[in-house]
Amino acid sequence: MTHLLDSQTIQSRLQACTSKEATFKELVALSNQLERLTDEDKSEEHKVKGCESAVWLIEEHIDGMCHFKADSDAKLMRGVLVAVLSLVQGKSKADIQAMDLVQELTQFNLGSYLTSSRTNGVLGILKKLSS
Repeated sequence: MTHLLDSQTIQSRLQACTSKEATFKELVALSNQLERLTDEDKSEEHKVKGCESAVWLIEEHIDGMCHFKADSDAKLMRGVLVAVLSLVQGKSKADIQAMDLVQELTQFNLGSYLTSSRTNGVLGILKKLSS
């Protein structure tokens, strides 16, 4: 199970970035928090559809709470995954489904830094988390 920084810490770190380049560097730094998935875990079953980069997402349930493992072949997307997962890690499925994840993600101020194809990938990740 991946233990991540909390969403407020990530939000502070990203909002402290004063340029697009600084944000990219911070996302790459955040990417190091994700444990790499095994080749076995990187199956079609766990692959997120619609992502420009390959992204895998695994959901586990422990004591009624959702815990996620994720990986991508792109460091930038791995950083985005850290931010996304900080919003949902350790919550119940009902709590996650009740969240407006798109709205929640705006606190990280990533919209202006992601290409339209990456934004579509992020929406695919959010959809998979909520299903």
